[in-house]
Amino acid sequence: MLFDPYLWMHFSGLAMLPLTLALVAIALPLGIPLPFSVGELVLIVLVGGVPVWVLQILRPWNPFSFWLFQIPPERLDERQRQILRLVQGTRQPLFNVLGAVVMVILLWQIAHYSPLATGAAGGFWQWRIVGLSLAIAGFFLSNLFLQVPLTLLPTLLLSEKTVSEIDPHPTVSIRRDFACWGLPMGQLFPSVRQDKTVT
Repeated sequence: MLFDPYLWMHFSGLAMLPLTLALVAIALPLGIPLPFSVGELVLIVLVGGVPVWVLQILRPWNPFSFWLFQIPPERLDERQRQILRLVQGTRQPLFNVLGAVVMVILLWQIAHYSPLATGAAGGFWQWRIVGLSLAIAGFFLSNLFLQVPLTLLPTLLLSEKTVSEIDPHPTVSIRRDFACWGLPMGQLFPSVRQDKTVT
């Protein structure tokens, strides 16, 4: 199994899913629902879900990043560019599609039971626009915390030997193949050196 602190940091983000989904559950009861409640759910999906799904399927997020910061392609070391080549070659868009379907089903279930969270939402401003904004933000973060690990999962299951045997991803192609958005930063973790004796 591949060890890389950046990849496992993103994978550990799955632990945040219950919290972000709870935010959606608390936000939906805020204010008076619009006459077409299904339209609200469609809005949440379009704004909070579709951008993440399209991004991960067509041009996945650069995994060597942290929140609003990312390591510019020019600062990635050879091993990190080897991992990018593996991510590009092993990712399974079907996983991302299935993840999107699961999130829509979860949103529908949360909306169905959201009246049960009315008590928890009582301390917030009872403005529908606030509720919808928080629900969109919670759904967006939920999708982000799920979709990035789904993209990285096939790569994490590879061995260290596989990394050492593949050519690095060309630096000039990284911005074309990956979403490299965010403020530039240096290496967050120490470089992981490949031991040639690892199999």
